[in-house]
Amino acid sequence: MSDYPLQEGWVILFAILIIVGIFATQGLVIGFGVMGLLVTGIAWIWNKVSLEELTYERHLSRDRMSVGEDVSLSITLTNRKPVPLGRVSVEDELAKEIELTIASTGDKATSSDSALRHSTSMAWYERIRWGYKVTCNQRGLYLFGPVRITSGDLFGFFKSVKSEPSRDYLIVYPRVLPLSELGLPASRPLGEVTGGLRIFQDPSRPMGIRDYERGDPMKTVDWKASAKMQRLQVRTFEPSSSFTVMLCMAVETSERVWQGYSQAHLERVISATASVANYAAERNYTVGLFSNGIPVLAHRSVGPPILAQRPMRIPASRSPEQQAAILEALATVRPLAMSSMDTQLGEYARQLPIGTTIVVLAAFISSRLVEVIGDLKSQGHKMVVIYVGDTPCPDMLDGVLVHEIGEYMARLELAGEFGPG
Repeated sequence: MSDYPLQEGWVILFAILIIVGIFATQGLVIGFGVMGLLVTGIAWIWNKVSLEELTYERHLSRDRMSVGEDVSLSITLTNRKPVPLGRVSVEDELAKEIELTIASTGDKATSSDSALRHSTSMAWYERIRWGYKVTCNQRGLYLFGPVRITSGDLFGFFKSVKSEPSRDYLIVYPRVLPLSELGLPASRPLGEVTGGLRIFQDPSRPMGIRDYERGDPMKTVDWKASAKMQRLQVRTFEPSSSFTVMLCMAVETSERVWQGYSQAHLERVISATASVANYAAERNYTVGLFSNGIPVLAHRSVGPPILAQRPMRIPASRSPEQQAAILEALATVRPLAMSSMDTQLGEYARQLPIGTTIVVLAAFISSRLVEVIGDLKSQGHKMVVIYVGDTPCPDMLDGVLVHEIGEYMARLELAGEFGPG
């Protein structure tokens, strides 16, 4: 985009001088007008090519980081033509949560709340680089770009502006803390038995059938075999020694949506979930994530993440990429619930194999959710509740392992070691 009204103004001005000089028979005025038109023509052509073959490149050393870490950002501006530029201004849009320091000096970079700005002159075929350290103390997805570049002729008569849609993204994972700092026991916080093994029947490994016994889950009844044998028969499965953990995170922080939400409590439950996921991954557990919240992103192993259109449901897996998938979802989760956690958890748990350890992480637990947790316990699941609220956790059914860590997280917040940022 060029400054056309200004260009026309200069042309008209010098044309008037030539006309006045002709009528006044003033050769000096005519010469000045002709020279002005010549300079204006040169300036116009210079301006037209000023943004041609001028490239802006942005490179992040990595596109994922944890809260408090830093990554390197390299900015390269290249003039790929035999035409010098007297002035080039670049404005790169930047999220206000991103902090930049100049890599070589450690000084704060020249930036506003929404842009990183550079201004320089360039010789022909010159390349200029700037280096920064990027830090962020708040989880989320942050975009760089688009870029607005302004240049013009050497005389400063005209200017041209172009916008480039070039964008990069940076995902900042939530803070991960050692479980001991959260007040969770160092030994078997999820109810694991000594040695790290917990034996239960694996539905993926059928073994046979037997007569129904009191207490057998109805989902294991083989109705076809029961009709043939004229008595109830249940399917049996080979035992499994793998430890499967399903993290179930509730995003609501109050009983009713219209009461709003607590950002501090939401960050508590997200950080607690990330910390337990890290604990499980370190021990090579099979771990998954479920929530009634909606993340901004859906994980992709290759390429940039994409917008998610459904609640968080990451099936349990021991894949090396599983921890990254969980942290990405947690990094971008919003305080919006598809429906209450008691409804969502009751429906989703039907898909989980018997013996799965279900870890419910919440800042608010309704009476209905207490009932759902009790029902899942009676169905053969190992139930663990990690409660991060400030009020006492509601009473649970016997056998449900409860950890109340709100007090520990409040201390970390007061110490400035943890918080919503």
